[in-house]
Amino acid sequence: MQGCLFCDVQRGHPPAVGGPVYADDLVYAYHWDEEGSNYLGHLVLITQRHTPDFAALTPAESEAVGLLITRLSSALKVCTGAEKVYAVFYGEVTPHLHVHLTARYRAAPPEYLRWCVEKWPDAPHGDAEAIAALCDRLRAALAEQPMGHQHG
Repeated sequence: MQGCLFCDVQRGHPPAVGGPVYADDLVYAYHWDEEGSNYLGHLVLITQRHTPDFAALTPAESEAVGLLITRLSSALKVCTGAEKVYAVFYGEVTPHLHVHLTARYRAAPPEYLRWCVEKWPDAPHGDAEAIAALCDRLRAALAEQPMGHQHG
C-alpha cells in the first residue's frame, strides 16, 4: 500500500539496516533502526501482505507469523543472551500488522522491564554496523533451527 512504512521497508525504501533477518512470501523481519544509537535486539516482524491486524490474517499467514515469532525469539536469546523476548503489537499508528520483538537482557533492573526495557542506559546499543553484525548472527541462528512448516 502506498505510504505505508512497513510496505515501503519490504520494498527497500528505506532499506532495512543489516538487511532482512528473515523473509519469505508471507512474512518479513528486520532490526528496528532509528537515528543514532539503537537498542540491540529490537526486531520487527511484518506481514508481506498489507493487512491491519491479526483478525485479518489468512490461516497460512497466521501460521507463518506464529512460527516466526517463536524462531526469532529463540534466535534473539541465542545471539544476545536475552532472558526473555517481549512480543508486542498495537497497530495504532500504522495499520499494517507488525509485531515488535524485543530482547530483555538478564541484568536489566526491575524498573526497566516491560515497556521501559529500551530505556535502560546499560543495555547494549549500537550503530548501523553493530545492527548489521547482529543481523548476520540472527540469520545464522535461524539457519541452524528446524524450519517447521515453510512457505515460499
